[in-house]
Amino acid sequence: MSTEKGHESAMSSFERHLSDWITRRHSKVFRLALMLVLALLVFLASFRFTVGGLKEWVQIEPAAILNIAIQLFTIMNPISTLPTFLIYTGNLKEDERRKIITTTTMIVVALLLTFTLFGPLILSALNVSVTNFRFGGGILLMVLAVDMLGGMSRTKTIDLKQVAVVPLATPLLVGPGTMTTLIVLSNSYAIINILIGGLVAALGVYLTLRAAPFLIKVAGSNGIQAASRIMAVIIAAIASQMLYAALLDWGIAKA
Repeated sequence: MSTEKGHESAMSSFERHLSDWITRRHSKVFRLALMLVLALLVFLASFRFTVGGLKEWVQIEPAAILNIAIQLFTIMNPISTLPTFLIYTGNLKEDERRKIITTTTMIVVALLLTFTLFGPLILSALNVSVTNFRFGGGILLMVLAVDMLGGMSRTKTIDLKQVAVVPLATPLLVGPGTMTTLIVLSNSYAIINILIGGLVAALGVYLTLRAAPFLIKVAGSNGIQAASRIMAVIIAAIASQMLYAALLDWGIAKA
């Protein structure tokens, strides 16, 4: 009996230390992420303005923004991360969980901004054409969709040492599929539309994580899995469109 009480006491002490560690660590991460986001906005915005001109920042298209936001939200698929998110945060207080959600969202925004604004530069440095990248990205997204239909993706590994940054922000939310899509989009739309669409998608991620306990309670694990598989089908459709566009550019497919 005394052994069981000692074990429970040790577990309680461990949970308190873990909670304190998460709160301290991720408050620092949040401040760092905020500074990085601001620095990226100033530096990269000036860089893209120099390269793309004024039209990159004034050519706002609501339809394009909606399309981009839906694509990014679907590929990040925050619904599929809800069970993992609750595993890490289920025993935390509401304010501690909110800090982790905020930190995760800020990291996601920083990653989205980085790949949006550096996308063309990455392709130029690698000497890869947009068509080639679109074809490879389409294959990658198709594999990701198949993985999601069969269960948790290969990219969705779990590391107990991190929570908000790894695995939540990356690779669970911003993984190879998201990065590929952003680089392709950055060569198809004005940059302002991608930035706004990315921020809308990140807001969707934030709201989904905030509503995690309610969504799990209402939909249940089966409902969450069903929604995740529906998103996998949408990702497969996006991948098919990317592959078709590449084949069309090469003259292999016909319009």
